[in-house]
Amino acid sequence: MGIVLVALAVASCRAGPVTKVVDGDTLDVNGQRVRILGIDTPERGRCGYREASTRLAELVGGVGGNVVVLGGGEGHDTHDRYGRELGYVQSGNLDVGEVLLREGLAKARYDSLDGYGRHDRQDLYRRIDAQTPDPCAG
Repeated sequence: MGIVLVALAVASCRAGPVTKVVDGDTLDVNGQRVRILGIDTPERGRCGYREASTRLAELVGGVGGNVVVLGGGEGHDTHDRYGRELGYVQSGNLDVGEVLLREGLAKARYDSLDGYGRHDRQDLYRRIDAQTPDPCAG
């Protein structure tokens, strides 16, 4: 148990229950709004919105599921302009953002290629995005 607590402290992260799934890239963890770092999913009314939102809920175990929110690395913003915490979301051993990218439900965004801060998983996310077909294109 002590090793886990040390790892959580070192990794700049926190754990908690999901209290709401807002959409495909945003959820509330213990009442705090969290925007998944490095990805973007379709907005309400767009192709893929329902699928991405439903899949996020499945991946995190729905309301009451436990997740870990990890920081994006040194120098990266911790909150966006709407006051949402920015972080990677882990559910068990899954990087939720990576799964959404691999399944074509998200795009790699909001990183140094878009004029934002670089984050630790930027290269991985961009590589996955480039290799994954977009089900809503064409």
